[in-house]
Amino acid sequence: MKRYHFGILIFLLLFLTTGCKKSIIGKWKAIDTKNEYYYIFNNNKTCSYEMLVARLDCTYEINDDKITILYKGDTKEKTYEYRFEKNTLIIKDDTGKDNKFTKVKRTVNNK
Repeated sequence: MKRYHFGILIFLLLFLTTGCKKSIIGKWKAIDTKNEYYYIFNNNKTCSYEMLVARLDCTYEINDDKITILYKGDTKEKTYEYRFEKNTLIIKDDTGKDNKFTKVKRTVNNK
């Protein structure tokens, strides 16, 4: 019985230390801005920056609290600080401004 309780305790500790970490994967809509745009981060380290009239494909890497993005056609990577505040993704741009994003929920097409 003690082994059973020990196993549950180990599982809970692992879940609490790894399972609660926020993920950047998904589609994120900019909030508190005049223009509508999105970042989409995929599992395979590809991403895109989408506006109403254009889309830029990119790749990304994450190290600690920094995300490095290389936009297609660009030769220089851009590195930004990022963090989560509750359910909001915040990416600090080159000017030091916090750009806030909310995760877009997936919708099911009921055809």
